[in-house]
Amino acid sequence: MQALIKKLGIIVKEKMSELEGTAHSYGHVDRVLKIATFLAKKEGADVELVQIGAILHDIGRTVGEPHNETGAKLASEILNGEGYSSHRSKKVARIVLRHALPFRGQLENLEEKIVWDADKIDLLGAAGIARVFHWLNRKPFETIVEDCFEEIEPVYGLLNTETAKKIAEERHRRTMEFLSALKEELSLKDLGVS
Repeated sequence: MQALIKKLGIIVKEKMSELEGTAHSYGHVDRVLKIATFLAKKEGADVELVQIGAILHDIGRTVGEPHNETGAKLASEILNGEGYSSHRSKKVARIVLRHALPFRGQLENLEEKIVWDADKIDLLGAAGIARVFHWLNRKPFETIVEDCFEEIEPVYGLLNTETAKKIAEERHRRTMEFLSALKEELSLKDLGVS
């Protein structure tokens, strides 16, 4: 299994090299892989499926949007090319397809929930704030602040697993403190000016 994970890491890193320097670079994928592995071990999930799903979850960003759909197809192609089990390849494709935020209500198994959670945990905390600001950098600054609240604030309450909620709790607290302070400073409420 580790040989396959290592090979997939090389394939994904190479394919995602065009995204280097973005909020969805291989660095994000690597963090999601590590978070997902941790969650899978704590929650008793199929670690192999979780790791493969995590490492391939954003591969569709190299093809086009919607990245979860293009990614599910590309993940299947890659895994078939590696001689991976067709049955398990379909499970990985569903993990990749359903990792996007709108699919939260359609997650069917623990492995899907874990990769979904791991991807969303990387939106929280200092790294998450930096990623969102970087991702939305072409919008006006005040709009980005509002978008951060809309994108990030609900994430913690949507996490599926108890382990994810425990490790994300502090990140969520720091995120909300920072965004609240930023909003207050931008409105000059901290000076008593309106």
